[in-house]
Amino acid sequence: MKKIYLLLALLTWTMGMSAQGMKKKGDPIRQQLTWLPLAAPSNEEGEIEKLFLAYNTPDGKEHHLVCEMPWPVPADQFVGGDIEEEDINFDGIPDLQVSTGFMNATGHNAMYNWYVWDTKSHSFIEVSEPAIISPSISPENKRITTRIIMDDIATYEEYKWEKGKLVNRFAYRF
Repeated sequence: MKKIYLLLALLTWTMGMSAQGMKKKGDPIRQQLTWLPLAAPSNEEGEIEKLFLAYNTPDGKEHHLVCEMPWPVPADQFVGGDIEEEDINFDGIPDLQVSTGFMNATGHNAMYNWYVWDTKSHSFIEVSEPAIISPSISPENKRITTRIIMDDIATYEEYKWEKGKLVNRFAYRF
């Protein structure tokens, strides 16, 4: 009977150690951010040109991110500003995907600005690619695909994260 209890205890301990090894990587600073409300002020013409995000790190520093809109959008027609945490560079630490609106009026082709978390500077860095359109993130094969539909033309693109940059691997037009 003691052997069974010992065996169960050993099995439980081993499973606990395995689960610890499977936890995602993290950055304690990233996990302790406090976010300030998103701001989308309009200009003199009543249009939104930029979105402003701000966050504080545990050391009390306030950081600002500015999302440039692809074109000015009337404030009463603006649809966007949604922020999602996505692992864009596949390092196990959540990055940011910020919606800046739509490429056309059909409701297709949502555009995003992306920011990756830099563990050295403890801040978000904008991905140098122009706005990413309708992304689909695949952590299994570490690829990001986009599908753009305009009238009777569709474009499919695939990106890969390489050496700190998002690299366009190929594009097909249908």
